[in-house]
Amino acid sequence: MNDRQLSLFSESELAKMISPTFSRKKNQAEWNLRVNRLGAVRADLSKDLHLSEEGCPTIQPYFGVPEYPLINFKEALSANCYDYWVHWFIDDVFFEQIWNPKYTERDIEILCKFGGMFTPDFTLDPRLSQWQEQFNIFRSRAIGQLVQKRGGIVIPTVGWSFRRSFNYCFCGLSKGGTVAISTNGVLKNLVSIRLLMEGVFELERQLQPEIIFIYGAKIELRTKAHQIWHPNTQIAHLRNHSVQKHLINIC
Repeated sequence: MNDRQLSLFSESELAKMISPTFSRKKNQAEWNLRVNRLGAVRADLSKDLHLSEEGCPTIQPYFGVPEYPLINFKEALSANCYDYWVHWFIDDVFFEQIWNPKYTERDIEILCKFGGMFTPDFTLDPRLSQWQEQFNIFRSRAIGQLVQKRGGIVIPTVGWSFRRSFNYCFCGLSKGGTVAISTNGVLKNLVSIRLLMEGVFELERQLQPEIIFIYGAKIELRTKAHQIWHPNTQIAHLRNHSVQKHLINIC
């Protein structure tokens, strides 16, 4: 599907192509419940943040790559060893708690013990309004900045949805350095693949990263940046478990 074909569809129609169960009304209700439970405004955090001209928390660039094996945030909270790099390429439900005033300080203290981390990969997709996407970007950058201020090593995670998000999804980030993206779920249809490619082009145009760390399905990206690919270990684990279970059943 080319640019001209994509432009024939509205954002809602594209959203349905990407997510057949798309429901704006249902999603808004779920979002309201989440915001009411966790609290959207964190004045206690915002007052200490350094913000860009656009009002987004800034992240200092990191010129390097993860030097430790990856561990997801959920597992990191109970880890006994800190020689890992923390990632957030899991469902939001497993790390939403870090925005909860009850857990923010404790979780950031734990994160600073690890070799490094990517910033939280809060959801950006067609089911969200622009305000919701901007809020998730703000939260991701805020957590990253707070960890940096305490001496932690941070690589920013970058995500986008439609082209509209290109106006704000790179806010708070400097040119150069290393960024991380996820390809989880992208290869399920041509629309998602096309949006991924357009986003990578815009990522390079706006940020000119030296290294792009890619977590998830392997796909060739047209970029001048050096690419480092890491498979989705959770998917690999589930596949291995499925194979082992199948072998047990046939033995």
